[in-house]
Amino acid sequence: MADFRDLDVCDRKDSTEFGFLNVLGVTVATNGYQGGDSGHGGRTYVSIENIADSDFDAKVTRSESGSVKVELMFGGDSELDTLIQSLRWAADTLDTFAKSSLD
Repeated sequence: MADFRDLDVCDRKDSTEFGFLNVLGVTVATNGYQGGDSGHGGRTYVSIENIADSDFDAKVTRSESGSVKVELMFGGDSELDTLIQSLRWAADTLDTFAKSSLD
């Protein structure tokens, strides 16, 4: 099972910031493809942080069956723009990291 203590095995890591009227910090990390499910050791990490004036909230819920749901709610036009930029950058960066793990 993935655990935040596993972050140190993620040898590819990058962070950046996006902002206009608010600033979001984004960090992604991974150790790339490891040949299967979580038991094979693959780990991927994503963090979105309020650096300045970002209107957002987060909620994590766990069901009785053990499933986990992460919800993010952003308020405002600038937050919409920085979220789009952040998610696009995160996806592109993880894609690059994943492809490099195949080499």
